[in-house]
Amino acid sequence: MKKVLFLITELEKPAGGLHRFVKELLPAWRNAAKRGRTEFEPLVVSLHDPNEPLGDLVPAKEFEEVGQKNGFKVFSAERGGEKCFFIESSLSDGEYYAFHRELWDKYRIKSEKSSPWPFYRLLCGFWKHAPILAGHLAEKGEKTVLADAQDWLAFPAGFLAKEMLGIPLYCRFHSCEYGRSMGSVDHESAPELIEAAALQEADMIQGVSVSEAKFVVYHLLSLKKRIREELEREKGGDWAKDQERKEDRYEDFLLLETSDLELIGENASGLTNGIILDDWKNVSLAQIQKGREILKKLADKKHYILFIGRVDIRKGIDQLLEAMALLERDDTLLVLSSSFTDADYEKYSQKIKALGITDKVAINSGWLDEPLKKGLFCASDVICLPSLYEPFGLVTLEGLAADLACENNRVTGPAIVVGATGGMNEIIKNGQNGFKVPMDEDKFDMRSDYLAKIIEMVLRNDNLRRRLSRGGAERVQSPYFDWNFIVLRMHESYHQAVENYKHSFHAGKG
Repeated sequence: MKKVLFLITELEKPAGGLHRFVKELLPAWRNAAKRGRTEFEPLVVSLHDPNEPLGDLVPAKEFEEVGQKNGFKVFSAERGGEKCFFIESSLSDGEYYAFHRELWDKYRIKSEKSSPWPFYRLLCGFWKHAPILAGHLAEKGEKTVLADAQDWLAFPAGFLAKEMLGIPLYCRFHSCEYGRSMGSVDHESAPELIEAAALQEADMIQGVSVSEAKFVVYHLLSLKKRIREELEREKGGDWAKDQERKEDRYEDFLLLETSDLELIGENASGLTNGIILDDWKNVSLAQIQKGREILKKLADKKHYILFIGRVDIRKGIDQLLEAMALLERDDTLLVLSSSFTDADYEKYSQKIKALGITDKVAINSGWLDEPLKKGLFCASDVICLPSLYEPFGLVTLEGLAADLACENNRVTGPAIVVGATGGMNEIIKNGQNGFKVPMDEDKFDMRSDYLAKIIEMVLRNDNLRRRLSRGGAERVQSPYFDWNFIVLRMHESYHQAVENYKHSFHAGKG
């Protein structure tokens, strides 16, 4: 088997989208390996924050010597059924700023603005030492054939692994700084420059949806070209020509169309994330009824709209509340479920009061356990996720999974209403399995009156909701959302990265 150096920073705690992504991907990957359907196996390397308790992490004795020699510690723990390694490292002030200089000289990454951020210092230690750990394994006979780095938080470790180990690099974008900043991006910030450098260094980039992959390329390509122009004098004309050819292939990718949910180009691809449906298929009618009883206790209404997500301007909570003010219905309750800080709770409580919708909105602060969440999803009439920027939209899949659970119990599932952005724009088909709210994506803007109109339309039409429920149940069972299918397509992209590397300037120099 060929080892892939799988680099990810957010794996220590059981929280967040990246943690869930890896936890669900790895079992499917191992299953494919056992069945002889892939030649790749993962070597997962992550970060341990020394300010956090070790939890289930234990010292990895096999790395004790190399760690002591290079100034880092290695721990191990199981994630997704795989043994994963966690690096704890600290850099002296001299090492830290020397590393900043290395990032600038090689990739034109500026670190000054991020220097005061304590976590950035931890990241730099991880970036510096993860390739050393992989190199030690190569010396022991466990050679890696490709590095797969997750998001900007791990990209520089991938850059250095490519250089040190002479292997192809695959960079996966789970989001990008332009979207996270809602278009107000600082082009001199470390995250933005690291992401642009990924277009330069990677032999293949991947977005978690076709839309996100194109969004990344479109918004980063000009900055990538600037980096190439700045480095041409140092790296030479042949290197620059190779980069120009890569830029042409990125532009080709922007022109390609896809029939549905994936697209694999020469240097860029868009592949979905997945969902495990087993627990959703086991949801009982009693569980759905209990969910409805809980909603009724909040307020005795005919219809219920559910929002679940982070308290973040990108999630469209403000637009949703404004839509509720426009919705001329006294028989409908919106339930906002999230982990609200005291400040956020007060902010939205005041907004609800100012809009005059205190009898139309209930706030639930605190995360829900999975059985309760599934019951509430299935018991709701509408699941509303009006995101202004959403690279993929995992909660959208959970909403469709609720439709599947309801159809299995012969009841109508919720109508899924989302913002027309990113993967949500691709997953949902208007009038077939949900509705997308028209929006100006370039301005990250959604009209609340459009959102209110869609909610009113699905609430007043029982036949429409039944059709959407059936369509949602069918959509979520697409192979594009099956991890066992996704991992094989991901490995097809790996092969493309390997081929790109073989024909690149970097390989020729090696």
